[in-house]
Amino acid sequence: MIEKKLLNAGRFALGSAAKLAGAFPSFDRKYHVNARLEGPWPQGPSLWLHGASLGECKVLLNLAKLLRRDVAQCPKILLTTQKVEVVPVLKKMGENVVDVSIAPADAPAAMSKFVRNVQPLALVLAENELWPGYLSAMAGTSLKPSVALVSGRFRRSFPGVDFSAVGLACMQTEADSRRLLKNVVRPRFKSMVGGDWKILDLLNRKDSSVETVASFEKDFDLAVLSAHFAEWESLAEILRVCKLRDQSVVLMPRRLEEVELFRHELRTGNFKIAEWPSVRAGGVTLINRFGLTSQVLERSRCALVGGSFCPRPGIHDFWEPLLANVPTFVGPHSFGHEDLVNELVQRGVLSRLESPSEFENLDLVSEEQIQDFLWKEKEKISSSYQRLLRFLEDVLK
Repeated sequence: MIEKKLLNAGRFALGSAAKLAGAFPSFDRKYHVNARLEGPWPQGPSLWLHGASLGECKVLLNLAKLLRRDVAQCPKILLTTQKVEVVPVLKKMGENVVDVSIAPADAPAAMSKFVRNVQPLALVLAENELWPGYLSAMAGTSLKPSVALVSGRFRRSFPGVDFSAVGLACMQTEADSRRLLKNVVRPRFKSMVGGDWKILDLLNRKDSSVETVASFEKDFDLAVLSAHFAEWESLAEILRVCKLRDQSVVLMPRRLEEVELFRHELRTGNFKIAEWPSVRAGGVTLINRFGLTSQVLERSRCALVGGSFCPRPGIHDFWEPLLANVPTFVGPHSFGHEDLVNELVQRGVLSRLESPSEFENLDLVSEEQIQDFLWKEKEKISSSYQRLLRFLEDVLK
């Protein structure tokens, strides 16, 4: 009880501090504080979906398309994100499917205004967005639990969080499920392992073939996806092996502002540099814009996922190359997805290098192994999606 009172006091203090900060135009332009406190948010009633950033929201956008198809008399759907720069991207991607807006601040006054406008009928959260105020607000809108967590990841929560509004949890791994169950002490609450919903689009496939790309000519050897410059020392060792073998590499920096840093180091190391879509034997093609991942994977024989050779900010999307049926390997780090990456490595779906020196003897997973695994994951995700449908139909009736 004391922890809950302290948590609520902290939320009130956050709201007051945010309102004060929003009075400074430069601060508000940067962080959009007033939009988070005041909206505007669309008029409801609506089914509310919420994710932190683009990755989680793309999962929820795919989910929204399925729900509009499968839920009888599906209400309007509102998708919110914590990242203001993601809002215009989602509006374009979700046109005629969802309404999109910045998420409300987790402060009592902001949540009260949000709930009055949106009138959320149920809330679906992606991954680990268990904000205390969101759960508290939903607990006050329905007599039955009306919050679902999908593709869930869970480490710990704020002391004093009230989980009574959570009626369904589809977690990525068994370890995530066990940790959540230690925090949600409520009779009849159940948590299930439902997989990573980043591959939710598999549910649109009608047969056992989950390959997502056509048979393009594989004309270069390695795609380095979403690389951070902090990984350069390790990546350089791998690139030098490729150079000695006269193999071609495509390097995609995670941040465009780091492109020239990579270019400088490549020149210093006497690597031949090409510009996409050209590739060179023994050289490196340096990507300097976003939106080319699918095209790159169509032509690549294998892929390395960035964020895995540095401790932070975390490993990036390892599902995209797997869904493209490209044998994929990662480095020693997998911050944010340790349980899932460990499971995929143990099951022989991902290869992992504990150090870049191991690249020389890398044994890649076969395309057949990837296909077999994804088909089994499709069954797991289909089961958890059907569970979500039943949950929402009960809440919305």
